[in-house]
Amino acid sequence: MMTENDMPEILCKCLSEKAGSITIIPADLILYTCVNKYLAETWLERYQPPRRIDPDTINWLRSLGRKVRGQEYNIRTKRQAARRVRREIRTLTDAQRKRFIRAVQQLKTRRIGSTNRYDALASAHDGRALGSAHSGPNFPSWHREYLKLFEAALQEIDDRVTLPFFDSRLDYNLYDPKESNFWGDDFMGDHQGVVSSGPFSGWRQRNDAFLERNGGASGSLISPRGIRNVLSRRKNIDILSPWANERFDLENYHNAVHVWVGGTMLGVNTAPSDPVFFLHHCFIDYVWEHFRQRQTVDPETDYPFDQRAPPSHAPNRIMDNLETGKRNIEGYSNDYTDQYYRYARSPRTCRQCRNRYPYLKCGDWYRGLCSATKRPQIAAEFPVEWESWSLEPTFAPGNGAGASGNGAGALGDREPTQRATSKQDLGITKKFSSTITDKRKKPPRKRRSTDMDSSMQNSFLLDGKPDIKRWVFIPVKIVHRRPSGLLFDTKVIKNKNIVDGVDVYSYNKYMNYTEEDQQAAYARRFTSGSGADKVYVQVDGMSYNGKYIDYTIVDSRLPVTESVAFVAVKNPKLNSSISYISAYDSHGRICRPYCHSYGSNSNQYGKCSGVVNLTEEKPKLYGEDVGEVTQLLYKSGKGKGFSRSDENIFLSFYCDFHEIPWGK
Repeated sequence: MMTENDMPEILCKCLSEKAGSITIIPADLILYTCVNKYLAETWLERYQPPRRIDPDTINWLRSLGRKVRGQEYNIRTKRQAARRVRREIRTLTDAQRKRFIRAVQQLKTRRIGSTNRYDALASAHDGRALGSAHSGPNFPSWHREYLKLFEAALQEIDDRVTLPFFDSRLDYNLYDPKESNFWGDDFMGDHQGVVSSGPFSGWRQRNDAFLERNGGASGSLISPRGIRNVLSRRKNIDILSPWANERFDLENYHNAVHVWVGGTMLGVNTAPSDPVFFLHHCFIDYVWEHFRQRQTVDPETDYPFDQRAPPSHAPNRIMDNLETGKRNIEGYSNDYTDQYYRYARSPRTCRQCRNRYPYLKCGDWYRGLCSATKRPQIAAEFPVEWESWSLEPTFAPGNGAGASGNGAGALGDREPTQRATSKQDLGITKKFSSTITDKRKKPPRKRRSTDMDSSMQNSFLLDGKPDIKRWVFIPVKIVHRRPSGLLFDTKVIKNKNIVDGVDVYSYNKYMNYTEEDQQAAYARRFTSGSGADKVYVQVDGMSYNGKYIDYTIVDSRLPVTESVAFVAVKNPKLNSSISYISAYDSHGRICRPYCHSYGSNSNQYGKCSGVVNLTEEKPKLYGEDVGEVTQLLYKSGKGKGFSRSDENIFLSFYCDFHEIPWGK
């Protein structure tokens, strides 16, 4: 049996406070923030993470702290050479990059106590640090100290190595960021599924789950506009949670990349198991350092803290899990970049990167922006001459999938409106299009692939153990209403003339496709010309430590589409199985949950929290695998037609994208 539970107060409060922002940033980022806030504050109620109780491991971590403090002392007393220079990874020489990667690999193979050095460091980002290192003023300072420890561990292996950073703006500028060289064999390897190529092929997390990614399923890389927004502020209270406006919040931009990479990076406690984590956070530190240099107040004392901040972020509290004895506010010290390291400026313009770095190019001649080159297999398949064309999405009202034409309101004829461009702070917009238009009036490049080309990989990690047998599958119904702003290439001909601004599916008197108060969507997310789109269903354990995500396909051409997704939750035979289940489309817009009303008409659903409790009691609404749960829904006999039993679907989502998706 499945029943509805009340939403936990922490989660409910967070979602309610941020509900007004769903027209500013994609709601799935709000979901990511609030779910992680709840999980961080209740981790002891759900699971006990592996503890570093081995004396050798603890002693090694403490020795790293002593090494770092010794380096700082030597620099102050001028006993050591100049500061090390952290650079964007695509600007390193091949030899420098290979040394860095070899050092990371050796961290993974060198044993320390009962684990290895890499996993010992990764474990610091768990337990108490889930709350004390996120969603507050200690976010940039704790991670700054964490990066320094990781870099010190690398330098124990090779003292010539300095931690590089991953400037995802260089990939955001690409037409398809998944084609970037960053995901090639010479850099980070696969962006999709279990990582099986590149230097980290076959890696496992510290809990023995495989390293996996679901690149580009949702989220966003960081846009140049987003960084400009952060750098336009002058005080930390204006760029850090819980005070900052959503479009200036540094942690929001950080979160969007975690969501974009997905897989291992999506879980706060598992994210450091992916080496991408350290390169991404090094870039966040790079941005924060540039912000600090522009401040009009003393950056060492500009540590915001009041009753809105979590108590674990108190300035004089010792940083959790790092074994360095430093206080939270000490992460705001100028010593890091005055005496230990500095950042080389990341190439941003064509003048800065053209003919200088083999892995960067002038990707946008019109705006003069630098971007990453493509992975070798991609570059070989598609000619290089396409790369010099400036390609920008057009967000004119009425633009949509597969649209074309030359009349008023035709796709690509208008420049983006002020209302649309003002929403692109996180690389997002309220309007979206599936057609790309070159502002220099050159022929648009045809879309070669869509998000339809990839599946979702899950770790099946539950309470620290990866095993599909610990999960069961349930059906979830998705009712999807056609979003506004779409226009498909199926023209309506009336009285021998083409009717502008509509297609055959939107030309009706019953459905209103107004754009009023529609949820924000990611920019550069495009519905395919066929209308096929994805709606993701996400499971977050409330009574257990586990996450599962999968999707179903909907047809965005039609006024309403119905589909069924199959997702996994904790097997109720193990004990309590309470889950928060949510749904959102590939553009980041959240759907509204509805629960089945038992004892009523089988098709009757009512608004609910999305928090469900699965038990072994009848009726049995789950299956040990997808095949078994499918049999719960579809009945057929020899020579008979199919019929679907909706009474076995407890949870349904209505994807309207106009109403606030939380609360009854």
